[in-house]
Amino acid sequence: MLPNDVLPSDRVFTDFCDRDSNWGPLLFLRPAREQRMSVARTALGALLLGLPYGLLATILMTLLARAFSQPLPSPTYFPLLLTFGYWLVAHLTLARAWNRRADRLARWG
Repeated sequence: MLPNDVLPSDRVFTDFCDRDSNWGPLLFLRPAREQRMSVARTALGALLLGLPYGLLATILMTLLARAFSQPLPSPTYFPLLLTFGYWLVAHLTLARAWNRRADRLARWG
């Protein structure tokens, strides 16, 4: 284990997070480089992405269910699934790499 070295995957994730264009309308959620990305911040980002896309998926699945005479999906299933999925991926990848860098910058800065 190399505690002081940056793993290549961390660089990839932090480079991705450092680009304003990758944040789109959620740029206001990006913390300063020296600040940790909190669970609440990743949850809010996941919620802001998961709800609209989940509702769109629910509408599409409802239309398909009606077209094929199948039971209708629960209106909360896809928004909850996508919100949790976005949070989990962000927490395990982007936030983890971001927080390791923030900790290093706080120690050295």
